Amino acid sequence: MMRYGLILAATLAAAAISTTSARADDEWCGYATGDKALIECGYSSIAQCENAVGKGGVCFVDPEYALRTKRPAALQPVNFSPAR
Repeated sequence: MMRYGLILAATLAAAAISTTSARADDEWCGYATGDKALIECGYSSIAQCENAVGKGGVCFVDPEYALRTKRPAALQPVNFSPAR
């Protein structure tokens, strides 16, 4: 289990510093199983990524795309004061 966590961390780090530039519509990256598998980005859908990497491969959102995506503002908690 620890091995998979290390592999995932290394994969995300490598994808983040990768020189591969993804277009806005190509938001998926993936890699196949194997000792020397490379991370490939530029898939426009998860289905396309899964078909390319094959059984046992891993697909994930391109970190560069995720960092550029605008997220909705977080909701602020409301503080209710007790009635007096």
